Amino acid sequence: MLHTARTTRISSTPARPPHLPHDCRRALALLLALCLAVCAGACGSAHNTSARTAPSNSASTASGEVSVAMQPYVAEQMVLQRDAPITLSGLIARQDGEVDASAITVTLTGDGTRRAGKATVKDNRFTTTLDALPASETPYELTVAYGDQTVFHLNTVYIGDVFVASGQSNMELNYEQYYGTTAEARKNLGSAFSLSDLPELADDPGIHFIRAAHTTDSADFPVDPVMGGEWKACTGTDAQYLGYLPQLFAQRLRTDEPHVPIGIIQTAWGGTPIRDHVPGGRIYKNHIAPLRGMRIAGVIWYQGCNDAWQLQNALDYEARFSTLINDYRTVFEDPQMPFLYVQLARWGGAQYTQYVRQAQLDTLTDPNLKNTANLAMTVTIDTDKGTSSVIHPLGKDIIAARMASQWRAIRAHKAIPSGPLAAAARRTGDGTVQLTFQSGTAQGLRAMKPDYSLSASADAVATATSQPVEGFEVADASGEFHKATASINGDTVILRCPQVRAISQVRYLWAGEPHSDSLLYNASALPASPFILAVSR
Repeated sequence: MLHTARTTRISSTPARPPHLPHDCRRALALLLALCLAVCAGACGSAHNTSARTAPSNSASTASGEVSVAMQPYVAEQMVLQRDAPITLSGLIARQDGEVDASAITVTLTGDGTRRAGKATVKDNRFTTTLDALPASETPYELTVAYGDQTVFHLNTVYIGDVFVASGQSNMELNYEQYYGTTAEARKNLGSAFSLSDLPELADDPGIHFIRAAHTTDSADFPVDPVMGGEWKACTGTDAQYLGYLPQLFAQRLRTDEPHVPIGIIQTAWGGTPIRDHVPGGRIYKNHIAPLRGMRIAGVIWYQGCNDAWQLQNALDYEARFSTLINDYRTVFEDPQMPFLYVQLARWGGAQYTQYVRQAQLDTLTDPNLKNTANLAMTVTIDTDKGTSSVIHPLGKDIIAARMASQWRAIRAHKAIPSGPLAAAARRTGDGTVQLTFQSGTAQGLRAMKPDYSLSASADAVATATSQPVEGFEVADASGEFHKATASINGDTVILRCPQVRAISQVRYLWAGEPHSDSLLYNASALPASPFILAVSR
C-alpha cells in the first residue's frame, strides 16, 4: 500500500473534523490512496499485511478534497543523495476537480537552506525535482503543499550518501534474522565459530537504514514491519536489523567523512537466485522498480550462491548480471552509477561455485554492459577467517574495507583498487605458459600466505611467504588438469607442468572451497581472482 500522508479538504468554509475513531480515519485514507493508485495504474494488490505503511492524517483548506500518497520508503529519518538533483514523486487527486499542478509546491528546509520546486502532474502522479544539496547532518524538513496547506510532511530528512544493499543472504546477514534465536544461531554458526566472534554492531546515529520485507504481494516498496514505518538509525538494539556488510561498509565511509550521513536501503533477500532480481523478476518488481528516479551513491551487491547449485544457472549468470547492472543504472538515472559487488567467498556446498565466480569476473568486461565505468568486484577468496565450512562465513569486515576503498577511489576519480585479474595465457617456446593480467592490477606480484584464522582483520589478511604460489592447474586438449609450478616474473606468471606438453587451458583456485597456503597478490596486498582461461599460441 502506498504511504498516504494527508487528505486535505478544500472548501469555502472551514471543514468540521469528522467524528471517526483514528483507526477508521486511517483506513479510509488508505482506501482512498488505493483507489488513486489503481486509477494511475501504479498499484498492485490491495493492502499487504506483512509490510507496514506509515500513518495517515487529514487537514482542511479552501475548495475540494486533495489526497497525496507517497511510496512507503519516503518516511521519517530518510536520507536523500547529496550533490545530485532530488526527484520526489507521489500520487495526487482532487475530489472536486482536476489537480492544479501550479498549486503544488515541494520544499526542503533546514541547515540555513531552502530548496523549493514546482511540480508536473501526469496520470494522477506529481513529480518535482529540487536542486542538489551538500551533505548535512542537520536534518531538513520535507513539505508538500497544495496551495497554502500542507498535504505531506516529514520532520527529519538527512542529506548524505545513499546505497542500495542488494543480493541474497550474505548481504542481508544481520543479527536479528540469522542469530537472534537459538535455532537460527545454531544453523548459521555450525561448528565454525561462536556468537562472540561476530563483528561488533555499529553504534552510529549518522548511519540510517530501511529494510524491505520478504514479500512481493504489492507493487509498492514493502517496508519490513520491524522498521516501524520509518528509517532507523544504526544504534543500540536497532543495529541488529541491518546487515553486517552494509553497516560495516557505512562505518568505513563515516570514518573518512564523519559529516556525511549514510543511508542504506536494504533490499537483499536470502536464498534468492539472480533471476528474481532482474527486470521482470518477482523481487525486482516491488523492491527496485518503486525506487525509480531516486538518485543514489551506488549499489553494493553480494549474491550468487543460489545460482551455483545448477550448471545452467551458473552459465547464465553473466548475461543476467550484466542485464541487472544496466537496468539498475537506468532505474536510478545514472549511466555510470557505482556498482560494487562481491565475488563468491569459499564454500564447498554448491557444485558450481567456481563457475559463478568466473561469471562475476567476466562481468567486469562484458560487452553487453552499456558502460563499464565505476564497476568494481571484491575478491573474497582469502577473507573467511577459516570459517568456509558455513555458507555465511566471517570476514564481512575485510570485505567492507575493500569495498569502501573502491568507493573512495571512484569518488576521487582514481583507479579502482583490484587484485590481479588474469587477461591472457600464451605458450612460450620452451613449453611453458606466460600469464598476463589486466592493466594496472599486477604491479608488485608476490606470494602471500592468507590468514585463515579468527584473528585475521582488514589490516592483517595475509603475510609474505617464500613459498611458491599454489593453486594453478593446467590441461591439454584432453581436459585432464594437473598441478602446475608457478614462478613470478615481473608483472607476469610463468607456469610449468612436465606432465602436460601442450598446455591448452589454465585455471587458478578452481574449486568451491580451495585450500592453498600461498596465494597470488599484488603490491596492494589484494588477492588474484580465481579464473579459467584458454591458452593462445
